[in-house]
Amino acid sequence: MRSIWVVLKKEYLTRVKNRTFIVMTFLAPVLIALFYGGAIYFATVGAEDHSQKNVYFNAPHWELESDELSFETYTFLPALNSTSEMLQQIENGKASGWLQINDKDLRSLDSTELVGGSTFSVTELQKLNTHIKTRVHEYLLKQAGISESTLRLTEVSGGIKSLEIDQTGSIANSNTNLKSAVGFAMAMIIYMFIFIYGSMVMRSAMEEKTNRIVEVIVSSVRPFDLMLGKILGVALVGLTQFFAWIFLSILLLGGLTFAFSSGGNPVPAEAQNMPIHEFIEGFNTLPFTNIILVFVLFFLGGYLLYSSIFAAIGAAVNQETDVQQFMLPVSLPLVFGFIIAQSVVFQSPNGQLAQIFSMIPFTSPIVMAVRAPFDVPLSEIIASFVLLMVTFLFMVWLSAKIYRVGVLMYGKKPSWKDLWRWVRQS
Repeated sequence: MRSIWVVLKKEYLTRVKNRTFIVMTFLAPVLIALFYGGAIYFATVGAEDHSQKNVYFNAPHWELESDELSFETYTFLPALNSTSEMLQQIENGKASGWLQINDKDLRSLDSTELVGGSTFSVTELQKLNTHIKTRVHEYLLKQAGISESTLRLTEVSGGIKSLEIDQTGSIANSNTNLKSAVGFAMAMIIYMFIFIYGSMVMRSAMEEKTNRIVEVIVSSVRPFDLMLGKILGVALVGLTQFFAWIFLSILLLGGLTFAFSSGGNPVPAEAQNMPIHEFIEGFNTLPFTNIILVFVLFFLGGYLLYSSIFAAIGAAVNQETDVQQFMLPVSLPLVFGFIIAQSVVFQSPNGQLAQIFSMIPFTSPIVMAVRAPFDVPLSEIIASFVLLMVTFLFMVWLSAKIYRVGVLMYGKKPSWKDLWRWVRQS
């Protein structure tokens, strides 16, 4: 135990005193704040092109004047008699495009084409497509004898408002988007923490092996104690930096939020209070106990599991170019966890597939983090964490056998067959 503490202390103090660590501890929150500020600014200003766009229009089977189609920054002009002249105008930039509707049956726009001088963006195409289909729909209804005033009377506004029962038993606004964002943010932090600090453990083992320092160390420290000390020491380094980032980010983001909310054009109180009120109510319905519990348990559990594997890889290889063949199988479960989170958990966070993958130790740190805001039963959280820790202990035992042999092996590039032989050695 004393050997583990000595290695842990050495790994922690060496990295915490490093100039790069100190700089990044203070620089990362600044970068996050700049990213946050830039996102708010561009979301406010918008990236949409507001320049005037002239589009030639031709629809031989639709009785509609081109100027009746114009909307926002789009002006529709009658198509020219000469196709070559029209294309030349588009090529010269005097017009943005040419829209031609050749369909006889307007209920199915199969022969509608838009020719542009440059590629229209996805947003522009969607906007044009929606506008044209809306106008065609109105035209067909009028052809059927339905007046414009009747059309306006039948327009449907609003939508379904989502409510849920909060922890106090009261009904409050539900915010599924907020829950998804919180879950995905936690999963991303866990993913980054595992790879950034797991790689530190791997590089530390590689450096000591290539410098032959490990030969001196293992004469007084057992390989298992050395590996476990590295894992726990780097974990404390990560936690130190993480909590520093959280504290500094809260200060900077809080200041930016206040600056944006107090600056700019005044917004009517009715427009401000309602969304904020709904957001706060949705925020209050979040199961904070589950979220904090899942984040802490799977934040550490995921790191401990994967860092034990990283330590074994670092001890087995002789140079960084040899790492790639071992890193892909290790990283795939985490990446697969994100795929499951997007395709399964967001669609049915408490469904059968989501439950299965949150029980598999190699994907549970990601999947369970995404599920946490969606009221995951405490029994599932405990069962998943127990499985994660049992797998961690098994992987520590397995990795220690590889570490014990690999840390003193030089020259030969290791293969999967070599690792299996080292595991089998008593």
